[in-house]
Amino acid sequence: MWCLVSQPNAVVIEVRLDHKAKGLECLEKVCECLGINKECDYFGLQYKTVKGQDVWLNLRNLIEHQVAGVHPYRFALRVKFWVPPHLLLQESTR
Repeated sequence: MWCLVSQPNAVVIEVRLDHKAKGLECLEKVCECLGINKECDYFGLQYKTVKGQDVWLNLRNLIEHQVAGVHPYRFALRVKFWVPPHLLLQESTR
């Protein structure tokens, strides 16, 4: 399955996953594309429900069971846990 993940700067990352993939696999592939290895836990993926609400993708569950609609699934990469910049280990995370 295809997932399109938009970054805050409006750049879109295309991710190809198995149809039985969980949310964590998608987030890890996005972080890998961005060079974020150690601090992936600070980020999450959001999607819009049918009613237009922004919802966090549960990383432990299958993507297909959470997101309604047709492929490609569209997500937004967002900061889930804010950490002061001086405590971050990787420059790419900043």
